[in-house]
Amino acid sequence: MKKVIAAILAVALFSVCFAACEQKKTAPPTEEETQTSIAFEENIYETGIGHAVQTKVKTENADTVTYASDNPAVATVSETVAVTGVAAGSAVITATAKPTEGDKSVSAQCTVNVNPSSYETLNGNEPLVKWLGRNFTAAGSVNCYNTASGLEISFYGTGLSATISAAGEKTPQLCVLTDGETDPAENVIDLTKTKATEEYVLVEDLPAGKHTARVLKITEAMTTSVGFVSLETDGYFLSRPADREYKIEVYGDSISAGHKNMRTTAAEPPDSTDKIQNGCLTYAWLAAEELNADVSVIARTGIGIYSAWGNPFVMKDNWNKTYLSEDDFLGTGYGNPVWEGDHAADAVLVNLGTNDVWYQWDAEKYEEEMIKFCEDLIEYHGKDAQIVLIYGMMVSDNKDALRNASMRLRAAGNKNVTLLELPKSAQGHPRLADNTAAAKVLADHLKDLL
Repeated sequence: MKKVIAAILAVALFSVCFAACEQKKTAPPTEEETQTSIAFEENIYETGIGHAVQTKVKTENADTVTYASDNPAVATVSETVAVTGVAAGSAVITATAKPTEGDKSVSAQCTVNVNPSSYETLNGNEPLVKWLGRNFTAAGSVNCYNTASGLEISFYGTGLSATISAAGEKTPQLCVLTDGETDPAENVIDLTKTKATEEYVLVEDLPAGKHTARVLKITEAMTTSVGFVSLETDGYFLSRPADREYKIEVYGDSISAGHKNMRTTAAEPPDSTDKIQNGCLTYAWLAAEELNADVSVIARTGIGIYSAWGNPFVMKDNWNKTYLSEDDFLGTGYGNPVWEGDHAADAVLVNLGTNDVWYQWDAEKYEEEMIKFCEDLIEYHGKDAQIVLIYGMMVSDNKDALRNASMRLRAAGNKNVTLLELPKSAQGHPRLADNTAAAKVLADHLKDLL
Protein backbone atom coordinates (compact mmCIF):
# COMPACT_ATOMS: atom_id res chain seq x y z
CA MET A 1 0.00 0.00 0.00
CA LYS A 2 2.84 2.37 0.96
CA LYS A 3 4.49 1.72 -2.42
CA VAL A 4 1.26 2.68 -4.23
CA ILE A 5 0.94 5.95 -2.30
CA ALA A 6 4.57 6.81 -2.97
CA ALA A 7 4.10 6.17 -6.66
CA ILE A 8 1.03 8.40 -6.76
CA LEU A 9 2.89 11.25 -4.98
CA ALA A 10 5.83 10.93 -7.36
CA VAL A 11 3.53 11.24 -10.37
CA ALA A 12 1.81 14.29 -8.85
CA LEU A 13 5.11 15.99 -8.09
CA PHE A 14 6.34 15.36 -11.64
CA SER A 15 3.15 16.88 -13.07
CA VAL A 16 3.53 20.06 -10.99
CA CYS A 17 7.18 20.50 -11.95
CA PHE A 18 6.42 19.90 -15.62
CA ALA A 19 3.63 22.50 -15.57
CA ALA A 20 5.88 25.04 -13.90
CA CYS A 21 8.55 24.51 -16.52
CA GLU A 22 5.98 24.98 -19.24
CA GLN A 23 4.87 28.29 -17.69
CA LYS A 24 8.46 29.60 -17.66
CA LYS A 25 8.79 29.15 -21.40
CA THR A 26 8.48 32.52 -23.24
CA ALA A 27 7.83 33.39 -26.81
CA PRO A 28 10.97 34.07 -28.84
CA PRO A 29 11.86 37.80 -28.98
CA THR A 30 10.55 39.76 -31.93
CA GLU A 31 12.61 42.34 -33.78
CA GLU A 32 11.78 45.90 -32.56
CA GLU A 33 10.09 48.16 -35.07
CA THR A 34 12.40 50.81 -36.53
CA GLN A 35 11.32 54.28 -35.37
CA THR A 36 11.63 57.38 -37.56
CA SER A 37 11.92 60.79 -35.91
CA ILE A 38 12.48 64.40 -36.96
CA ALA A 39 12.80 67.67 -35.02
CA PHE A 40 13.94 71.24 -35.63
CA GLU A 41 16.82 72.36 -33.43
CA GLU A 42 14.91 75.55 -32.58
CA ASN A 43 11.21 76.34 -32.39
CA ILE A 44 11.53 79.92 -33.63
CA TYR A 45 13.89 81.48 -36.17
CA GLU A 46 14.23 85.07 -37.34
CA THR A 47 15.27 86.64 -40.61
CA GLY A 48 14.68 89.75 -42.66
CA ILE A 49 13.18 90.62 -46.01
CA GLY A 50 15.62 89.40 -48.66
CA HIS A 51 17.69 87.61 -46.03
CA ALA A 52 17.93 83.86 -45.42
CA VAL A 53 18.24 81.93 -42.19
CA GLN A 54 19.55 78.37 -42.09
CA THR A 55 17.21 76.22 -40.05
CA LYS A 56 18.42 72.82 -38.86
CA VAL A 57 16.66 69.50 -38.36
CA LYS A 58 17.68 66.29 -36.65
CA THR A 59 16.46 62.99 -38.10
CA GLU A 60 16.68 59.30 -37.26
CA ASN A 61 15.99 56.47 -39.69
CA ALA A 62 14.69 58.85 -42.34
CA ASP A 63 15.00 58.11 -46.04
CA THR A 64 14.02 61.51 -47.45
CA VAL A 65 12.91 64.83 -45.95
CA THR A 66 10.75 67.43 -47.67
CA TYR A 67 10.03 70.99 -46.56
CA ALA A 68 7.10 73.35 -47.03
CA SER A 69 6.09 76.85 -45.96
CA ASP A 70 2.49 77.55 -45.01
CA ASN A 71 2.91 81.17 -46.16
CA PRO A 72 5.23 81.50 -49.19
CA ALA A 73 4.23 85.15 -49.51
CA VAL A 74 6.13 85.75 -46.25
CA ALA A 75 8.88 83.10 -46.35
CA THR A 76 10.04 80.39 -48.73
CA VAL A 77 12.08 77.31 -47.86
CA SER A 78 14.66 75.45 -49.95
CA GLU A 79 15.68 71.79 -50.02
CA THR A 80 18.65 72.74 -47.81
CA VAL A 81 16.23 74.12 -45.18
CA ALA A 82 17.30 77.72 -45.82
CA VAL A 83 14.33 80.02 -45.25
CA THR A 84 14.25 83.32 -47.15
CA GLY A 85 12.17 86.28 -46.01
CA VAL A 86 9.83 87.73 -48.62
CA ALA A 87 7.65 90.08 -46.58
CA ALA A 88 7.23 91.00 -42.93
CA GLY A 89 5.21 88.44 -41.02
CA SER A 90 5.40 84.84 -39.83
CA ALA A 91 5.43 81.49 -41.59
CA VAL A 92 5.30 77.93 -40.29
CA ILE A 93 7.86 75.62 -41.88
CA THR A 94 6.96 71.91 -41.91
CA ALA A 95 9.60 69.22 -42.37
CA THR A 96 8.26 65.77 -43.30
CA ALA A 97 10.46 62.67 -43.04
CA LYS A 98 9.78 59.47 -44.98
CA PRO A 99 11.02 56.38 -43.07
CA THR A 100 13.66 54.03 -44.44
CA GLU A 101 11.16 51.21 -43.97
CA GLY A 102 7.41 51.36 -44.16
CA ASP A 103 5.26 54.24 -45.27
CA LYS A 104 4.39 56.06 -42.04
CA SER A 105 5.86 59.56 -42.40
CA VAL A 106 6.52 61.89 -39.46
CA SER A 107 6.79 65.68 -39.42
CA ALA A 108 8.03 68.62 -37.33
CA GLN A 109 7.37 72.35 -37.44
CA CYS A 110 9.09 75.62 -36.60
CA THR A 111 8.05 79.25 -36.92
CA VAL A 112 10.08 81.77 -38.91
CA ASN A 113 9.50 85.45 -38.19
CA VAL A 114 10.43 87.81 -41.00
CA ASN A 115 11.27 91.15 -39.41
CA PRO A 116 11.59 94.60 -40.95
CA SER A 117 14.85 96.49 -41.41
CA SER A 118 13.30 99.81 -40.51
CA TYR A 119 10.45 101.60 -38.82
CA GLU A 120 9.80 104.57 -41.07
CA THR A 121 7.41 106.03 -38.51
CA LEU A 122 7.57 105.30 -34.80
CA ASN A 123 4.50 105.35 -32.59
CA GLY A 124 5.59 103.64 -29.38
CA ASN A 125 3.86 100.34 -30.17
CA GLU A 126 6.64 98.72 -32.18
CA PRO A 127 6.74 95.03 -31.19
CA LEU A 128 10.51 94.77 -31.64
CA VAL A 129 11.45 97.97 -29.77
CA LYS A 130 11.80 98.12 -26.00
CA TRP A 131 10.98 101.66 -24.95
CA LEU A 132 12.66 102.83 -21.74
CA GLY A 133 11.19 105.35 -19.33
CA ARG A 134 8.11 107.49 -19.80
CA ASN A 135 7.42 108.80 -23.29
CA PHE A 136 4.61 110.11 -25.48
CA THR A 137 3.74 110.03 -29.16
CA ALA A 138 3.07 113.36 -30.84
CA ALA A 139 4.15 115.35 -33.87
CA GLY A 140 5.20 112.17 -35.69
CA SER A 141 7.68 110.90 -33.13
CA VAL A 142 8.08 109.01 -29.87
CA ASN A 143 9.24 111.71 -27.50
CA CYS A 144 11.62 110.78 -24.70
CA TYR A 145 12.20 113.83 -22.54
CA ASN A 146 13.10 112.39 -19.14
CA THR A 147 16.62 111.55 -18.01
CA ALA A 148 17.80 108.07 -19.09
CA SER A 149 14.71 107.49 -21.25
CA GLY A 150 15.05 106.08 -24.75
CA LEU A 151 14.99 102.68 -26.39
CA GLU A 152 16.68 99.31 -26.63
CA ILE A 153 16.69 97.19 -29.78
CA SER A 154 18.36 94.05 -31.12
CA PHE A 155 19.29 93.70 -34.77
CA TYR A 156 21.23 91.62 -37.26
CA GLY A 157 23.58 93.80 -39.26
CA THR A 158 26.54 96.13 -38.93
CA GLY A 159 24.95 99.41 -37.90
CA LEU A 160 21.95 101.33 -36.63
CA SER A 161 20.68 104.82 -37.44
CA ALA A 162 17.74 106.97 -36.41
CA THR A 163 15.94 110.09 -37.50
CA ILE A 164 15.57 112.31 -34.45
CA SER A 165 13.98 115.65 -33.64
CA ALA A 166 15.68 117.64 -30.90
CA ALA A 167 15.70 121.06 -29.31
CA GLY A 168 16.68 122.74 -26.07
CA GLU A 169 18.33 125.49 -24.11
CA LYS A 170 21.37 123.22 -23.96
CA THR A 171 22.66 120.58 -26.36
CA PRO A 172 20.45 117.47 -26.22
CA GLN A 173 22.67 114.40 -25.91
CA LEU A 174 22.29 110.64 -26.19
CA CYS A 175 24.57 107.81 -25.19
CA VAL A 176 24.64 104.52 -27.09
CA LEU A 177 25.59 101.29 -25.33
CA THR A 178 26.17 98.38 -27.73
CA ASP A 179 26.49 94.68 -26.97
CA GLY A 180 26.85 94.97 -23.24
CA GLU A 181 28.95 98.13 -23.13
CA THR A 182 28.81 99.70 -19.68
CA ASP A 183 30.27 103.21 -20.05
CA PRO A 184 27.63 105.84 -20.90
CA ALA A 185 30.39 108.37 -21.57
CA GLU A 186 32.06 106.30 -24.30
CA ASN A 187 29.71 106.94 -27.23
CA VAL A 188 27.87 110.25 -26.76
CA ILE A 189 25.97 111.85 -29.64
CA ASP A 190 25.24 115.59 -29.75
CA LEU A 191 21.87 116.44 -31.25
CA THR A 192 20.65 119.73 -32.66
CA LYS A 193 19.36 122.47 -30.35
CA THR A 194 17.34 124.14 -33.08
CA LYS A 195 14.17 122.04 -33.30
CA ALA A 196 15.41 120.32 -36.45
CA THR A 197 14.86 116.74 -37.58
CA GLU A 198 18.02 114.98 -38.72
CA GLU A 199 19.37 111.48 -39.32
CA TYR A 200 22.03 110.27 -36.90
CA VAL A 201 24.29 107.23 -37.08
CA LEU A 202 23.97 105.59 -33.69
CA VAL A 203 26.49 102.80 -34.22
CA GLU A 204 28.40 101.58 -37.28
CA ASP A 205 31.15 99.26 -38.55
CA LEU A 206 30.13 96.36 -36.33
CA PRO A 207 30.90 92.79 -37.41
CA ALA A 208 27.95 91.43 -39.37
CA GLY A 209 25.83 89.53 -36.89
CA LYS A 210 23.49 89.91 -33.93
CA HIS A 211 23.77 93.04 -31.81
CA THR A 212 21.85 94.95 -29.15
CA ALA A 213 21.92 98.71 -28.61
CA ARG A 214 20.57 100.90 -25.84
CA VAL A 215 19.99 104.52 -26.86
CA LEU A 216 19.49 106.73 -23.80
CA LYS A 217 18.96 110.45 -23.25
CA ILE A 218 21.60 111.75 -20.85
CA THR A 219 20.32 115.33 -20.61
CA GLU A 220 17.26 116.27 -18.58
CA ALA A 221 13.77 117.36 -19.55
CA MET A 222 14.19 120.80 -17.98
CA THR A 223 16.65 121.87 -20.68
CA THR A 224 16.23 119.50 -23.66
CA SER A 225 13.60 117.63 -25.67
CA VAL A 226 14.18 114.60 -27.93
CA GLY A 227 11.84 112.73 -30.27
CA PHE A 228 12.58 109.52 -32.20
CA VAL A 229 11.02 109.69 -35.68
CA SER A 230 12.38 106.56 -37.40
CA LEU A 231 14.82 103.71 -36.90
CA GLU A 232 16.82 101.66 -39.43
CA THR A 233 19.49 98.97 -39.66
CA ASP A 234 21.35 97.63 -42.68
CA GLY A 235 20.16 94.12 -41.78
CA TYR A 236 16.96 93.44 -39.89
CA PHE A 237 15.57 93.84 -36.42
CA LEU A 238 15.40 90.93 -33.99
CA SER A 239 12.99 90.10 -31.18
CA ARG A 240 12.36 92.75 -28.54
CA PRO A 241 15.02 92.65 -25.81
CA ALA A 242 13.76 91.03 -22.63
CA ASP A 243 12.84 93.05 -19.59
CA ARG A 244 15.45 93.02 -16.88
CA GLU A 245 15.07 91.25 -13.57
CA TYR A 246 13.86 94.35 -11.72
CA LYS A 247 12.17 97.67 -12.42
CA ILE A 248 13.27 100.76 -10.49
CA GLU A 249 11.51 104.14 -10.47
CA VAL A 250 13.45 107.23 -9.35
CA TYR A 251 12.03 110.55 -8.15
CA GLY A 252 14.67 113.17 -7.59
CA ASP A 253 16.26 116.55 -8.17
CA SER A 254 19.54 117.64 -9.77
CA ILE A 255 21.44 114.80 -8.08
CA SER A 256 19.30 112.17 -9.83
CA ALA A 257 19.40 114.10 -13.12
CA GLY A 258 23.22 114.19 -13.14
CA HIS A 259 23.45 118.00 -13.04
CA LYS A 260 27.11 119.00 -13.56
CA ASN A 261 28.30 115.49 -12.73
CA MET A 262 30.73 115.48 -15.67
CA ARG A 263 32.54 118.71 -14.77
CA THR A 264 36.31 118.39 -14.59
CA THR A 265 36.81 120.63 -11.56
CA ALA A 266 35.62 120.33 -7.99
CA ALA A 267 34.35 123.91 -8.13
CA GLU A 268 31.12 124.22 -10.06
CA PRO A 269 30.91 126.24 -13.29
CA PRO A 270 27.82 128.38 -14.02
CA ASP A 271 24.49 126.59 -14.48
CA SER A 272 24.51 127.63 -18.14
CA THR A 273 27.59 125.50 -18.87
CA ASP A 274 26.81 122.96 -21.59
CA LYS A 275 27.72 119.28 -21.95
CA ILE A 276 28.65 118.50 -18.36
CA GLN A 277 25.62 116.35 -17.52
CA ASN A 278 25.23 112.59 -17.94
CA GLY A 279 22.04 111.20 -16.44
CA CYS A 280 23.32 107.66 -16.98
CA LEU A 281 26.27 108.20 -14.66
CA THR A 282 24.30 108.91 -11.51
CA TYR A 283 24.11 106.87 -8.31
CA ALA A 284 20.63 105.59 -9.27
CA TRP A 285 21.45 104.50 -12.82
CA LEU A 286 24.70 102.83 -11.77
CA ALA A 287 22.96 100.96 -8.95
CA ALA A 288 20.26 99.81 -11.37
CA GLU A 289 22.95 98.43 -13.67
CA GLU A 290 24.46 96.53 -10.75
CA LEU A 291 21.07 94.95 -10.01
CA ASN A 292 20.22 94.23 -13.67
CA ALA A 293 17.23 96.55 -13.42
CA ASP A 294 15.37 98.68 -15.92
CA VAL A 295 15.13 102.21 -14.56
CA SER A 296 12.78 105.14 -15.10
CA VAL A 297 14.02 108.52 -13.87
CA ILE A 298 11.69 111.40 -13.04
CA ALA A 299 14.08 114.16 -12.00
CA ARG A 300 14.60 117.88 -12.48
CA THR A 301 17.30 120.25 -11.37
CA GLY A 302 16.09 122.69 -8.70
CA ILE A 303 12.95 120.79 -7.73
CA GLY A 304 11.85 119.90 -4.23
CA ILE A 305 8.88 118.07 -2.88
CA TYR A 306 7.13 121.35 -2.05
CA SER A 307 9.71 124.03 -2.89
CA ALA A 308 11.63 124.92 -6.05
CA TRP A 309 13.28 128.27 -5.44
CA GLY A 310 10.02 130.11 -5.92
CA ASN A 311 9.02 128.11 -9.00
CA PRO A 312 5.50 126.67 -8.60
CA PHE A 313 6.55 123.54 -10.53
CA VAL A 314 7.21 121.19 -7.60
CA MET A 315 7.37 117.40 -7.31
CA LYS A 316 4.25 116.83 -5.20
CA ASP A 317 2.10 118.24 -8.02
CA ASN A 318 3.93 116.79 -11.03
CA TRP A 319 5.45 113.41 -10.07
CA ASN A 320 2.92 111.47 -12.15
CA LYS A 321 3.24 113.59 -15.30
CA THR A 322 4.70 112.18 -18.50
CA TYR A 323 7.85 114.29 -18.22
CA LEU A 324 9.24 116.48 -15.45
CA SER A 325 9.46 119.91 -17.02
CA GLU A 326 7.35 122.97 -17.71
CA ASP A 327 8.83 123.27 -21.19
CA ASP A 328 8.34 121.31 -24.39
CA PHE A 329 11.16 122.56 -26.59
CA LEU A 330 9.84 120.63 -29.60
CA GLY A 331 6.47 122.36 -29.32
CA THR A 332 4.51 119.15 -29.87
CA GLY A 333 1.30 120.60 -28.44
CA TYR A 334 0.89 117.43 -26.40
CA GLY A 335 0.78 119.18 -23.06
CA ASN A 336 1.98 117.10 -20.14
CA PRO A 337 -0.78 114.75 -18.99
CA VAL A 338 -0.63 112.10 -16.31
CA TRP A 339 1.49 109.13 -17.40
CA GLU A 340 -0.86 106.29 -18.34
CA GLY A 341 1.78 103.71 -19.22
CA ASP A 342 3.32 100.92 -17.19
CA HIS A 343 4.13 102.00 -13.65
CA ALA A 344 4.94 98.67 -12.03
CA ALA A 345 8.07 98.90 -9.89
CA ASP A 346 10.02 96.63 -7.59
CA ALA A 347 11.76 99.58 -5.95
CA VAL A 348 10.95 103.29 -5.81
CA LEU A 349 13.77 105.68 -4.91
CA VAL A 350 12.87 109.08 -3.46
CA ASN A 351 15.80 111.49 -3.23
CA LEU A 352 14.20 114.86 -2.54
CA GLY A 353 14.93 117.52 0.04
CA THR A 354 18.01 119.47 -1.00
CA ASN A 355 16.01 122.28 -2.58
CA ASP A 356 13.39 122.21 0.18
CA VAL A 357 16.18 122.65 2.74
CA TRP A 358 17.83 125.46 0.80
CA TYR A 359 14.65 127.43 0.12
CA GLN A 360 11.72 127.94 2.51
CA TRP A 361 12.72 125.03 4.77
CA ASP A 362 9.94 123.86 7.05
CA ALA A 363 10.67 120.52 8.71
CA GLU A 364 7.07 119.86 9.74
CA LYS A 365 5.72 120.68 6.30
CA TYR A 366 8.41 118.55 4.66
CA GLU A 367 7.52 115.58 6.86
CA GLU A 368 3.81 115.84 6.08
CA GLU A 369 4.36 116.33 2.36
CA MET A 370 6.75 113.36 2.26
CA ILE A 371 4.19 111.11 3.96
CA LYS A 372 1.48 112.17 1.51
CA PHE A 373 3.88 111.69 -1.42
CA CYS A 374 4.83 108.19 -0.28
CA GLU A 375 1.18 107.25 0.21
CA ASP A 376 0.55 108.33 -3.38
CA LEU A 377 3.53 106.30 -4.57
CA ILE A 378 2.37 103.20 -2.69
CA GLU A 379 -1.06 103.47 -4.27
CA TYR A 380 0.46 104.11 -7.69
CA HIS A 381 3.22 101.48 -7.69
CA GLY A 382 1.60 98.92 -5.39
CA LYS A 383 2.16 97.91 -1.78
CA ASP A 384 4.81 95.37 -2.76
CA ALA A 385 7.14 98.07 -4.09
CA GLN A 386 10.10 98.88 -1.85
CA ILE A 387 10.08 102.62 -1.08
CA VAL A 388 13.58 103.92 -0.26
CA LEU A 389 13.85 107.44 1.20
CA ILE A 390 17.33 108.78 0.42
CA TYR A 391 19.35 111.67 1.82
CA GLY A 392 22.92 112.74 2.48
CA MET A 393 24.64 113.34 -0.86
CA MET A 394 24.39 117.12 -0.57
CA VAL A 395 22.44 117.86 2.65
CA SER A 396 21.41 115.99 5.78
CA ASP A 397 19.26 118.71 7.34
CA ASN A 398 16.17 116.75 6.30
CA LYS A 399 17.33 113.59 8.07
CA ASP A 400 15.13 113.85 11.17
CA ALA A 401 12.00 114.79 9.24
CA LEU A 402 12.66 111.98 6.78
CA ARG A 403 13.17 109.48 9.60
CA ASN A 404 9.93 110.60 11.24
CA ALA A 405 8.07 110.20 7.96
CA SER A 406 9.53 106.72 7.50
CA MET A 407 8.57 105.65 11.03
CA ARG A 408 5.03 106.96 10.70
CA LEU A 409 4.55 105.23 7.36
CA ARG A 410 5.80 101.93 8.76
CA ALA A 411 3.60 102.29 11.84
CA ALA A 412 0.64 102.70 9.50
CA GLY A 413 1.41 99.31 7.96
CA ASN A 414 3.72 100.33 5.12
CA LYS A 415 6.55 97.98 6.08
CA ASN A 416 8.31 98.38 2.72
CA VAL A 417 9.43 101.94 3.50
CA THR A 418 13.12 102.23 4.43
CA LEU A 419 15.54 105.09 5.06
CA LEU A 420 19.00 105.26 3.47
CA GLU A 421 21.87 107.69 3.92
CA LEU A 422 24.24 107.92 0.96
CA PRO A 423 27.84 109.20 1.15
CA LYS A 424 28.22 112.96 0.95
CA SER A 425 29.81 114.29 -2.22
CA ALA A 426 33.27 115.81 -1.97
CA GLN A 427 32.11 119.25 -3.08
CA GLY A 428 28.87 120.56 -4.50
CA HIS A 429 26.88 118.42 -6.89
CA PRO A 430 28.12 114.81 -7.02
CA ARG A 431 30.71 114.02 -9.66
CA LEU A 432 31.41 110.57 -11.09
CA ALA A 433 33.44 109.33 -8.11
CA ASP A 434 30.75 110.52 -5.71
CA ASN A 435 28.01 108.82 -7.71
CA THR A 436 30.00 105.61 -7.96
CA ALA A 437 30.48 105.45 -4.20
CA ALA A 438 26.81 106.18 -3.55
CA ALA A 439 25.73 103.60 -6.13
CA LYS A 440 27.53 100.85 -4.23
CA VAL A 441 25.77 101.73 -0.96
CA LEU A 442 22.42 101.90 -2.72
CA ALA A 443 22.93 98.64 -4.62
CA ASP A 444 23.84 96.80 -1.42
CA HIS A 445 20.72 98.18 0.27
CA LEU A 446 18.48 97.13 -2.62
CA LYS A 447 20.00 93.66 -2.75
CA ASP A 448 18.88 93.17 0.85
CA LEU A 449 15.35 94.27 -0.05
CA LEU A 450 14.70 92.61 -3.40
